[in-house]
Amino acid sequence: LSWRLPPSLEVKVSAQDKPKRSSGHAYRSIGDEGGLVVIPRQSKVQVLNPVGVKVYSMLDGNSTLDEIVHAVMEEFDVEESVARSDVDAFLDELKREGMLASPDNTGEPHSE
Repeated sequence: LSWRLPPSLEVKVSAQDKPKRSSGHAYRSIGDEGGLVVIPRQSKVQVLNPVGVKVYSMLDGNSTLDEIVHAVMEEFDVEESVARSDVDAFLDELKREGMLASPDNTGEPHSE
């Protein structure tokens, strides 16, 4: 990716953290093409590509960051550095959009 988030918005997730999507979003997979996440609080729909679908589906609070990265590596046949960079960027975007639960895993979005 050619852009970076300001440090205040970057997600600091360690390899053994178990990130979790925030509650209150409806998700639907659309075949092998991707998926949609409805964000009612913002009256918007987020479109996910196949990598986003894989990562989002694993944000259940049970999978570690390393497990998510390795699943992306296996399914999309990419190097670890590429998978980790993509997953980190996606988690940053989810945090910015209020779609990533706070570290206490309550299901509520991160707040600044």
